[in-house]
This record gives sequence, structure tokens and C-alpha cells, in this order.
Amino acid sequence: MERINTWYRRRFTSQLDLFVDKLSDLRGAVVKVSTFMYEPVIFLRRAENGTVVSRYGIDIEVVTAIARVLNITLEFKETPKGETWGEKLENGSWFGLMGQLQRNEVEIGLANLFVSSHWLEVLDLTAPYAHEITCFMTRVEPPLPHWQALAYPFHKWTWLAVLVGLIVSGPLLYLLAWCSSRCGGEIRSLQSLGFSCYYAFGLHFCEAHIDLPRKTSTQIFVTFLWLYTMILTIVYSTNLMSFLLVKKQPAMIETFKDLYESRLEVSSLGVMFRDGLAFASDPYLKSLTKVFKWYGDQTKIFPLLLQGKAVYLGNRKTLEFLLKNKFTRHGIPRVRIMKENYAPYSVAMALQRHSPLKRKLDELMGWIQQSGLVRQFFLNSLRQSASYERDDDGEDLGDDGGQRKLVEAEGVIPLSLDHMQGLFLITCTGWFLCFLSFIFEKTNAFGEKFKSIKAPILQS
Repeated sequence: MERINTWYRRRFTSQLDLFVDKLSDLRGAVVKVSTFMYEPVIFLRRAENGTVVSRYGIDIEVVTAIARVLNITLEFKETPKGETWGEKLENGSWFGLMGQLQRNEVEIGLANLFVSSHWLEVLDLTAPYAHEITCFMTRVEPPLPHWQALAYPFHKWTWLAVLVGLIVSGPLLYLLAWCSSRCGGEIRSLQSLGFSCYYAFGLHFCEAHIDLPRKTSTQIFVTFLWLYTMILTIVYSTNLMSFLLVKKQPAMIETFKDLYESRLEVSSLGVMFRDGLAFASDPYLKSLTKVFKWYGDQTKIFPLLLQGKAVYLGNRKTLEFLLKNKFTRHGIPRVRIMKENYAPYSVAMALQRHSPLKRKLDELMGWIQQSGLVRQFFLNSLRQSASYERDDDGEDLGDDGGQRKLVEAEGVIPLSLDHMQGLFLITCTGWFLCFLSFIFEKTNAFGEKFKSIKAPILQS
């Protein structure tokens, strides 16, 4: 036992702090920090031999600021490749960042760690210093082929009505001309069903005929049919120009219901988001756990995402960074973020269970969040990342890039073969049908000639 103070006349004889704050100055003590590459919150620049040259990002800036205040020396230790945050094994142990904390190999773990009960079995979490929201990233579907632009000016029901009008107008003109001819005076060509259909077909394409009807009733019919077809072709041709110049995008996945019906794989870096889906109140979100698959390396997700086989589930800040820096070329994004999102999360640091650092770190996290430093850290890391980006001016622009340069230079969009592919498709289709008709006619002519030669031989 040791005497520390004396109680005399209802007070201590000397002012002695019995509970000294031993965490305000740790005197350069080494604190090991586990982390891994996770843009845009953690960037790692490496040399050619693989060693880390520099670390920066939101999480790195936060822990560095804490190290200055507490006077500690940080020693960073990366998780094994592909393990990221880690997951519980069958024997009860954990791997990855969680496993390093469980085995007391490090004192702090950070990598955009969401506050979730999923981790509390292994570690303690500090007070949050940032907030995030979970989103889905999907591929931007390629535009529909330009030859389909021929059908875009009208709705499907409008096309059906035009088809009915095309089929009905020929027989109606024939019946009207045939009935009028009973009274005499109507031209003979319109009394043929084939010619009447051909006549009405030509009017639908604004092709005038030399033969004009003579009877008043037939003339009125043809006049209004001509007026109808003229307005129809003008509306179609003017609307067609817009669809030829602007590529039409297919229907996009925008809601949880659309995503559920698409049956696409839901890919994620780490397993943590699976619990968020499993406990979601939305039935479509909850059903996505059946197609959920986690990966230890996000580069394995990117090919699936670009091929349209999967969607990427992650926090919005990371997805926006990937969209801008990895999936956008010459201002054209190849992926996008769905409109519907869910599950806001708070971001904190991970500590060993019952860590003595927690009380002091909670206090510092409150200061960092209230001061607005997290936003400043994020902007600084983006600027630093942009300064390391390579110049892409030498890359091939491709068809879209070359066309954009031409538009910028001349101010117009010339119609390329891609725009006019529907026209050439119609021409080739007509040539093919003409060839089949020619073969059919030749076959019939050969058959008739063979019969005419065979008959005299049989008679003889």
C-alpha cells in the first residue's frame, strides 16, 4: 500500500488528480493500423517493386490527424490480398481486417467501415465521423441499332392503325370503282383488285398515278385518301429525322423491382451488404440475397458489370468515384447509378474489443465531424488523385469520339452509314424478295414450257 493523500477537515490536504488522462499524449507510441486499397477513401501509390510509396484519402487523413493530436506513430499494415474486411470462418475465427483485430495484430482498422452489428462480435467501433448511403451501379445499356429508328416515329398502335388503313384502302377503292362502273364511266384499271391495291399503296408513299378516277364518289375517296397519306408521310419523315440523329436508349433498370425482375447478379466487395439486404423491409430488396455474391477484389466485379451480367452494390461515394475515373471515356459514361437507393450508414473506425483508445477517439471523432474536415479531406484526396492520373489524349477516340470532334469543328452532324443503315436494309430486303420472285417466275415459265413440249410427245 502507498499513501497518496490525506483527508482533513472535509477535504484533501493537497490537490492530486487521481485519474490522470494518460491518452492525451502517448509520447510517440507505435499504433498499428490495418487497411487496404479502397478508392476514393484510401489511395495507395506503389513503386515498381510493389512497395507503397504514399497513402492518402479520407480515412488516412482522419487517422493522421488523430495521430498528431495524440502524439502517436502510425504503422500501417495491409490486409492479405483479396481478404478486405474479412468474414467469419466455420471454426469461429475471422480473416481479413477483422481477423487482424481479433488476433490483436493491430490496434485500429479502417477502410470505409460501416457501423453495423455485423462487426460487434469481433471489435468495438468508434463514434462515426462520416455518413454514406448504399446504391446500385448498373451498366449503361448500348443504344438500340439505328435501323430500328425506322419504327420509332410512330407508336406500335399507330403502326397497327396505319397497317389496317393500308390493307383496307385498296379493297375499298376496288369495291367503290366496281359499283360505280355499273353506272358506267369509271376507268377499267380501278376495277381490278390488284391495281386498286397498288394504287392505294402508291398513295401511302406519296407516289401519284397517271390514271385518275372519273366518278365523283371515287374522286372524293381518292382525294381524302391522298390527304390522309400526305399528312401521314410528312409527320413520319419529319419525326424520323430526329430519331436518325439521336440514338435511342433501351429501357433502364431504375427501381428495386426492375432489378429483381432482371435476375442479374448483385456483386459486392465484402459480405457486409448481404445483411443489409436480408433485413430490408422492401420484399424486392430482400429477395436480392438469393443472387448476392461477394468478392475480395473489386476488379473481378468490373468485367461482369460492363458485360451486363451483374450490378455493383456499394456506397455512393465510391460508386461515383468509379463512374467518373474508371468508367467514363471522353465524357461518355459506361455505367450509371440507379435512382433508388437504400440503407444510410455511418462510417467509423474499428478498434480491438475493450480498447482503452475508444473514449479518446470518440471525443476526437466528434471534433473532426463538427469541424467539416471530412469534406475537406475528401476534396484534397480527389485533387491529389487527379494529379497522378495519366494523360489520355493519345487514346483512340473511336466512332463516337471522331464524330464529336467533327461536330465541334463544323457545327453539324453528317449522316453516316450507321444513321442510314435502315435505308440500306430495306433496299437489300427488296433485292432479296425480287430475286426470289424472279426465281419463282423462271420456275413457272420452265414448267409451262416443259408441259407444252411434253403434250405433243404423249399424243404421238
